[in-house]
Amino acid sequence: MKSLQSLEARAGLIAMVVLQACGGDASGPGEGAASIAANSSTTLSAAVGAPVTEPPSVVVRNQSGQPVAGARVSFSVATGGGRVTGGNATTDASGVATVGSWTLGPTAGSNTLTATAGNLPAVTFTADGADPCTILTNHTPGSTSQGELSTFDCQLGDGTYADLYAVNVTTPGTYVFTQTAATFDTYLLLAGSSGGLLALNDDVGTDTTKSSIKAILPAASFILAANSFSPNRTGGYSVSSTLSSAHITGCEEVFTVPGVTTEQSLESSDCALNGIFGDQYVIVLIADQPVTVSMTSTAVDPYLEIHIFGDLTILASNDNADAATTNATVVFTPQESAFYIITARTQTAGMSGNYTLTIQ
Repeated sequence: MKSLQSLEARAGLIAMVVLQACGGDASGPGEGAASIAANSSTTLSAAVGAPVTEPPSVVVRNQSGQPVAGARVSFSVATGGGRVTGGNATTDASGVATVGSWTLGPTAGSNTLTATAGNLPAVTFTADGADPCTILTNHTPGSTSQGELSTFDCQLGDGTYADLYAVNVTTPGTYVFTQTAATFDTYLLLAGSSGGLLALNDDVGTDTTKSSIKAILPAASFILAANSFSPNRTGGYSVSSTLSSAHITGCEEVFTVPGVTTEQSLESSDCALNGIFGDQYVIVLIADQPVTVSMTSTAVDPYLEIHIFGDLTILASNDNADAATTNATVVFTPQESAFYIITARTQTAGMSGNYTLTIQ
């Protein structure tokens, strides 16, 4: 980017050339300026009270359609109560003038900014000031998104700021979402498309700057919230996601939702109680909404249990769905909305093998 001094010097040189060629003065927007048009998008959006990410710019041309350098352009707020910096701009060698910044007004709704050059028709830019808690940035599964928590972001009830990402899962499977930051304790949340909380994580082991959610998901839309553990924290971070083919192992925390079918395996590396291997699934269940869980296998004798997270009281269990099968099925209607644990295991110590879990 050229320095301000070099731009001013270039503008002055061009102005002298125009004066010598045309015999005019420098009182207008720039000699030869015949048109002004938008160079950037005229339709923008940002959070209420936040600057737009793409500063508006215009291009000034002469009657031949060539760019005019040195033309003076004035950017000013027309509606919405926002503010600008660098409102008095000068076109560069490409005929482009850009406002320093445009910050939207304090209330939700339409904001407008005009750019004028002499008596030429004004160019109008429009931006919708939106509630930051309704602004979703797309995150593609398998990618990395760079972000920054700021005071313009969605502020939750506990005083923390959060950036919200729309995640469209097209391939069902096990996904690992990770948030990392250098300057604050991260906190990651996963919600349904309507906002209901599905999963959360603060730290990965002893690393407070890293949060990770492992979730078995169907093809559907979700919301990922990049957050901080402490209120009023700001700073840069990254969010990444990967599709994992690995089976559940150990006593790891794996979230899931109704509508999934997953192929898993009971192994000696799984969570074990009295030598019985089992996998545990964390799921949010809503009061009075029944859920059906099935575990089928030709390698092991399936057994299912359900209890509230943090309370080991078994609320539902099943060994054999009927007399004709060893597969297990539980139909459970929760009495309260909470995180629950579904345990897929056997009743026999040391038994291992593949199984299929379906939650509907």
